[in-house]
Amino acid sequence: MDEFYSSGGTTSFADRVSAALGIHASQIKIVAVYKGSVVVDYVIESDPESTESAETQLRKLKTSQNKLIAEGSEVFGAEILSASTDGDVQIDDPTYNPTAQANVVN
Repeated sequence: MDEFYSSGGTTSFADRVSAALGIHASQIKIVAVYKGSVVVDYVIESDPESTESAETQLRKLKTSQNKLIAEGSEVFGAEILSASTDGDVQIDDPTYNPTAQANVVN
């Protein structure tokens, strides 16, 4: 957790993810950061200035994000042990248990 925050924390995380997805960093909303490796819960919002519908934008962003996750991209700043999108598991590490690490840091 110390390494996460010493490397820019949530701001750096949002900047890296938004750059990889080709969106503005203001579209990334960090919901919570949990201790235990580092668990970052975040939401991606559509661009209200876009000519595409919010649904179309978010569907494309979900596809792009899932591709980054599947490739093990360094965009997220560390190895991805577990990931889910809209409740759909993308990566499932059987040794990872976020409820065992219920310390929320804001």
